[in-house]
Amino acid sequence: MAKLNLKKFLAEHYKSGVSVRDVIREAVMNSIHAGATSVVIDLAFTQKGRNFFPGSEDKKFLESVTITDDGEGFTSQNLAYFDEICTSHKDNIGGKGVGRLSFLKFAKKVLIRSQLESEVVEFSYTPDFTSENVTRKPTPKMVSKKATSIFLSDLRSQVNTQVAKLINFICDDFRLILFLKAKQGINIELKFTHSSGQSFSEEFFFRGQEITALSDKEFSINDESFKCYLFRDESPKKGITVMLCADELCVEDYQLSRKFDACRYCIFVTSGYFNSRSNLERQRLDIPRLETDIDLVSPISREVLIPKINGECMAMISEISDSGISEFKNNNIARLKKYYPFINIDSIGGNAAFIDAEQMVQLYRAQQARKEDSIVDELDNGGTISFDIVSQLASDDLARYIVHRALVIDSLANTPADSAEEAIHNAILPKKSSGNDVGTNNIWLVDDKFLAYSSIYSDETLSKIASDVTDSFALKHQHRPDVAAFFSKDNEENPNKLVVVEFKKPSADLFENTKALTQCRYYASLLTDKIPTILEVFAFAILNVDDELYRELKQTNYKDIFSLKDRVLYQDFNIGEKSTVLLHLYVMPPAALIKDAKARNKVFEDILQLGSPLC
Repeated sequence: MAKLNLKKFLAEHYKSGVSVRDVIREAVMNSIHAGATSVVIDLAFTQKGRNFFPGSEDKKFLESVTITDDGEGFTSQNLAYFDEICTSHKDNIGGKGVGRLSFLKFAKKVLIRSQLESEVVEFSYTPDFTSENVTRKPTPKMVSKKATSIFLSDLRSQVNTQVAKLINFICDDFRLILFLKAKQGINIELKFTHSSGQSFSEEFFFRGQEITALSDKEFSINDESFKCYLFRDESPKKGITVMLCADELCVEDYQLSRKFDACRYCIFVTSGYFNSRSNLERQRLDIPRLETDIDLVSPISREVLIPKINGECMAMISEISDSGISEFKNNNIARLKKYYPFINIDSIGGNAAFIDAEQMVQLYRAQQARKEDSIVDELDNGGTISFDIVSQLASDDLARYIVHRALVIDSLANTPADSAEEAIHNAILPKKSSGNDVGTNNIWLVDDKFLAYSSIYSDETLSKIASDVTDSFALKHQHRPDVAAFFSKDNEENPNKLVVVEFKKPSADLFENTKALTQCRYYASLLTDKIPTILEVFAFAILNVDDELYRELKQTNYKDIFSLKDRVLYQDFNIGEKSTVLLHLYVMPPAALIKDAKARNKVFEDILQLGSPLC
């Protein structure tokens, strides 16, 4: 056998990252291929450093992983196969011949011990491994059971995993294959043990004979056959998950519905097509994304495949008699019609009942892309397109933007009061960032007229802000306004209006809150003194207006804005070296800002509600 440079092979052909889930998947799959009916997965944790904060738990990190099974073990023949990369002896059962390389990517030490009927085989698996590294000892007379263990330690990266989440993932990975084996009369048991100290059973069993499928269904695409298996999972997790399987092992999964809350459904989809398209690491399916990308080797695209799978899955679920499903469908469709009035929800059919907001946006964008492609094709072929069609596409985009605003507002409205100021700050623009794209920020939350900005900054130094606007001076101040923006340019493209926003936490006292007002005036004065084109400033202090602060503001000539139910006050100042720049300073609690934004956006929402569906 030709010698293979395993280190080079790992570097050039096994490039994907390896997680603890990947390693366990590979080891358990090897155990099943070896005829094992009992597989024990032990996760050993160690404490690295102590957390001295009162009431906090000490963090534990994964120290080693041990997988033990009762399969046929490392016989002379199996050992020979193990010593050969890309072996073909498992081709008929989906083996790739490279899976064990994940062990080397995950851990620096890989020890294997296989107890056979007549001997015990032991060796350390390294990139330089050959069969000559194997040691053999007679099996002790008192031992009668075969057992093979893979021990992985000295991990290449620190792993602080949630045991419950990891075990649930592994159970999902093997749910189908354990179910099918049980149907053949082969009952396989997975046993998980751990020393994490986390609130999850230290022993957890997952048995093939206890798994039942609610239904199964076959369908075909382009002469390729597919089969779906529907399972109901009684775990705390909710939703509908689709598992795409190669050789009955889950390779890819996605959420068909995150909003379904009656229970959790898992639909496993198998196909010879998936078997042939799984990559070496069994981490993804190499399937073309678009119809234009298909060829003789890959005759089906995800563009066609995924909607077909989704439709078949929905049909399977709809056939199940469950009162919770009917109620969920009605509620979800009503919710989608509320937020997406410009999309014809009814035209989607039964699938709409399970679609969430993210999927609706994806669907809508796909519809828009197809419309745009059709227009481009028509123009390429010498045709003409009416202005009404182009206008409709533009209005579709505007409608989508209004819905985006509604979702942002609802998210902020549901934020706890003690973290609202930070949530609003990051919603306007994430801290220590800048942006000139309207799609990357939400400055409209403060006022829609600010959408005409030329530049916007979040938690950036005055020096940086000023240097971006003008080169005529060097401002050395390192103070950081929470948000600053310039808008409304003159004929020479110089900004003539400035926005400053300062936030204070709800727990701030009178001193801290009044400091925010001072900061607004101070930052505005520094910038206007050095940027002579600025003629007007809008400043906003977003903070909790309690009784003490309200009295203080009223005593210093702040006026109420009675059009808003919350305490919102303002005062105008003349600032700048010549006191010619007008500063409008507003003081308002976070709730008032959110309510005002909602009221402004509702005007557009009402227009959408009255309009005709565009799709």
